[in-house]
Amino acid sequence: MGGSVMKRKHIVKRSVAFALAASLAVGLSACGGSTPSASSKPATASKVTNPMAKYDQPIVVNTGRQTATNARLPKGDTYENNEYTRILKEKLNIVIKDAFEANGADYDRQVSLAVASSSLPDMMLVNHNDLKEMVDNDQIMDLSDVYNQYASDKIKEIYNSFKDVYDGGAFKKCTFDGKIMAMPDVGGDAGSNAAWIRQDWADKLGIKLDPDGDGCLTPDELKNVAKQFIAKDPGKTGKPVGIPVQQFPTDGSNDGGSFTLTGIANSFNAFPKHWQKDKDGKIVYGSLTNETKEFLTTMASWFKEGILDPQTGTRTWNDCQGLLVNNQSGIAFGPWHMPDWCFNLVKEKDPNAEFRCYAIADKNGKVNFMHVSPSDKYLVVRKGYQHPEAVMKILNLFYDTLNGKDAAKAMPNISKAMQMDNATKPVNMEILDAKLNLRSYEQISAAVKDPSKVNDIDMAEDRMIVTEINEYNKNKKSAPVEDWSHYTSRMFGLGLYYKLTEKNLFNWQVPGFTGTTDSMESMWTNLDKLESENVIKIITGAAQPNSFDKFVSDWKAQGGSQITSEVESQASGK
Repeated sequence: MGGSVMKRKHIVKRSVAFALAASLAVGLSACGGSTPSASSKPATASKVTNPMAKYDQPIVVNTGRQTATNARLPKGDTYENNEYTRILKEKLNIVIKDAFEANGADYDRQVSLAVASSSLPDMMLVNHNDLKEMVDNDQIMDLSDVYNQYASDKIKEIYNSFKDVYDGGAFKKCTFDGKIMAMPDVGGDAGSNAAWIRQDWADKLGIKLDPDGDGCLTPDELKNVAKQFIAKDPGKTGKPVGIPVQQFPTDGSNDGGSFTLTGIANSFNAFPKHWQKDKDGKIVYGSLTNETKEFLTTMASWFKEGILDPQTGTRTWNDCQGLLVNNQSGIAFGPWHMPDWCFNLVKEKDPNAEFRCYAIADKNGKVNFMHVSPSDKYLVVRKGYQHPEAVMKILNLFYDTLNGKDAAKAMPNISKAMQMDNATKPVNMEILDAKLNLRSYEQISAAVKDPSKVNDIDMAEDRMIVTEINEYNKNKKSAPVEDWSHYTSRMFGLGLYYKLTEKNLFNWQVPGFTGTTDSMESMWTNLDKLESENVIKIITGAAQPNSFDKFVSDWKAQGGSQITSEVESQASGK
């Protein structure tokens, strides 16, 4: 999610009952992996289990703790003792003990040490490479029975919602020989990578954006807005910039990144940095396609005309944000939630600032975008741990009970707890429905129109946001910037995603491959550098667009062909 995009931690509510006998079959079919072998232990589907039964005696779960840079822990609280761990002890009699606490690369090293020494904590989050190694070393538990018997109906419904989003479903990459060996981190689609535009500037200059109201602009319409912003300098700085672009113009994250050109690339049906299936079903690397060449050629002409930032390729992410804050630019590409952590700074400096977002449509009026890719984060349980069901109960509590309408009853101080980082939960992961954002907008907008419907909202966070939006609408001039941010991101950011869905304007693509191969580990860094250098050279005119063909051949010769072969093999299950 670019690395600089701060992700919103959603809360979700789904409650559709499944028979225990059917749930494992559904879960495994969603996996898309091999079916259980005759020798594998069958699920005990007939066993009646209370997924939220409290233990009579305290149960200790030792965990590898993935911490945050800024956990926002209240004074006196720790990762082992905070609002979340206390409610876990109160509701389930489960006690969390941290075997280690680390962040980023330090966390990865701790996991590697634990795997190498066979001294795993009872549960921890790992990436797919570590997961495969632990499966090969027989270090972790088969969680098929645990999932079948103890996962709540809502948790199962969330995982099953990805059967048409991920190739093979939510469990494909953590299923080995028909056995579910981990609980995957999942999150829903974010909608298109949109062009956020200073609406107050457009109004001031008499620019009519999106006259037909479909939420879309063509690339040429966007170009015209940038030209007028540059020519007329509504920010009155004397040094206007059209479209800011950070040093990596394309982005392979689930929301397309911020200050990138991903939204424009997609309008050419180009998907740089994604593995995709072509019209013949063959997997190709999206950065090498003719569509990407056409996109880069067009961006080179835009750069030459001054539409793109003259410092494209050298601006840092913070530099790009500074152009907005300083009123030098009024256009920024990014995900629906940019108002919450980027445009809020613009609003603080210029109270007149207003942003609206638009998707960039292709020549057929469709918005091309890639479905969310599976996360590279998996929750595993140490083989031999006596209470693997405790791990499933933890997930039930935090991603079911404390996410629904009755969350405040179960945890009266949940509003206070939600101000902390996700890392303060016993497990720093997400289990979110594939269509979470669409439902979120639908419920928020309904409650804004009719406050009596606030009690119908599934998510505790969204109920708080409705209150903020309603306060903002009462007095927009004196409302806190946070209320404006949430109003803008939900009513217009999520609103665009909802509108495009309702009007059937999306042309969704399913990722052809996600993950890594053996050769990627040694070759990808150089290939990625080769790609980045060539993209910048072509856009900025340091190389002619036809040099793209040489880049493709160089990429293949320097390991790309080998990697592509491995990708095809993995994708076909060979």
